[in-house]
Amino acid sequence: MPPLPQARQGQRVEVKQRPVPFSFWPSRRGRLHYGLQSLLFARDPWLVIGRTVKNECPRNRQPEALAYLEQSMDFYSAATSAGITAARPLALYYSFMNLVKSYCLTRGARATFDQAQHGLSEQRAPGTRELLGALLRAFPSVPANPANNFDEFMQVYSGTGLAAARDYQLPVLLPQIVPGHRLWAQAAKENERFIAIHDLQFWHRLANRTMWLNLYFLADDLSRLSVTHQRLLDESRLAGAFREVACNLQFQGRDLLCIEQIATHAYPGGYPADEFEHVIDPIRGRVWVTVGTVSPYRRYYVYLSGPAEQPFVLPQVLSMYAIMYYIGSITRYRPHQYDAIVKGAYGPWIQEFVNGQPLQFIYLMASEFAKQDVTKPSIL
Repeated sequence: MPPLPQARQGQRVEVKQRPVPFSFWPSRRGRLHYGLQSLLFARDPWLVIGRTVKNECPRNRQPEALAYLEQSMDFYSAATSAGITAARPLALYYSFMNLVKSYCLTRGARATFDQAQHGLSEQRAPGTRELLGALLRAFPSVPANPANNFDEFMQVYSGTGLAAARDYQLPVLLPQIVPGHRLWAQAAKENERFIAIHDLQFWHRLANRTMWLNLYFLADDLSRLSVTHQRLLDESRLAGAFREVACNLQFQGRDLLCIEQIATHAYPGGYPADEFEHVIDPIRGRVWVTVGTVSPYRRYYVYLSGPAEQPFVLPQVLSMYAIMYYIGSITRYRPHQYDAIVKGAYGPWIQEFVNGQPLQFIYLMASEFAKQDVTKPSIL
């Protein structure tokens, strides 16, 4: 193996002699420059979402957005009530759907979701079993027509929507969920596909005022899963934007490997916070996150997928939304099939998803609304 290139000369970005922790939204626009913002603790994420809609949704869309938000809250409350089990996935999907409409009205360009359609169609290939033989067909929105919710969500969240109808096989979507992933691996008899990112750090070089991002992984996390360093780059879709560089760092006696952003970004005004978004953009949609109630409050991961599956890897919240649509659909139209799935090999994964993912989705979406990390406090 040829020697690795040396890491770029520089130092971590600090403000007031403190390293800037990673976030998808580490700073917020101020009067003259961007200023750092902190983690926002919220026992009730709906309040954060409601405040954002009232403050930032265009005034002509605000009544509709607030109505969808109220519906989303009511469906979520019904779904999580103690006596609700059989209809829980359907109520959760409608909660997700209405929350997404409110988000798109607040952050997107469409003026209304009146007469909007799901934008997804749940199908199953003839002769195949439920779940493993299922697919979701997603349809693009047309500006002059009623909205297709899924494509509108994709456009607002990622900046790019569907160019044409696309099929997403359920077996390709299922492993894209972080919590419960090992339950999926056991049921599917597959290797794990998520690799935890030990740390993400903003670095810069003062001499030329350029900035970049470094990602650190525990080397034994890769060896445990027999994942080569090149495979990590290729299958996480980081190759081309990041490269591995020489690293002699350790964490508690465990070797770290460093993945360095290839392109640097200039901050000519002398304030790195003004330009954070430009070094973060290349990893959006390529990094997964779980929300916790104890420090470090956010854990980040990359997802490994082969070339054939990579076109069907969705940003995290979209895969959560799509799977909830599928489970909600069979709950509504074929409840006996939902019962059969829960009793089968994927039953523990399904139950983990239905019971554990909704609150993750709400907190992740609260962060998207607020453009700030939002988490639940550990002390009530």
